[in-house]
Amino acid sequence: MKKWHISNRLLILLISVAIALTIITALIFTKTFQSNDISLPISNPPLCPAMADPQIKPRSLQFNPIKVVAEPWRGEHNVYAIFALPLKYKDIYYRSKLLVKGTDIPWGVTIANERLYGLAIPDGYFLLVGFFRTRIALWYLISGRFSDLQQPCNWTLHLFV
Repeated sequence: MKKWHISNRLLILLISVAIALTIITALIFTKTFQSNDISLPISNPPLCPAMADPQIKPRSLQFNPIKVVAEPWRGEHNVYAIFALPLKYKDIYYRSKLLVKGTDIPWGVTIANERLYGLAIPDGYFLLVGFFRTRIALWYLISGRFSDLQQPCNWTLHLFV
């Protein structure tokens, strides 16, 4: 009977350590990149080089996100980028493709609610959000390429006008 109590305590200790390591890992990897000053007119950051993609026609406008969230351990729909576009493109936003560096899949975007994402945008702009698949994000985490998802320059929205 004493052996059962000792192994039971050991099991509880191992589970506690595993949970603690999981929480610590999640806290280390949790980084949300966003622009702190989006009250100014939003433009494409000049520090982001243009992504070369043979699928994309040269007659597209390119936008980089104002906020990137990459937290796949929180569950589905927790890897996404939010873009701010001028209102003149609101009627044609569906003619866009979201590309993430390292993937061959063009992702779709949808109109985002600024209150839901906690962003205040200036007049004359609207928000779009593009989601990335959680299982692919977890693969990035396992393969050591997770920092690629956290970089706003690796997310590009191509709007075909």
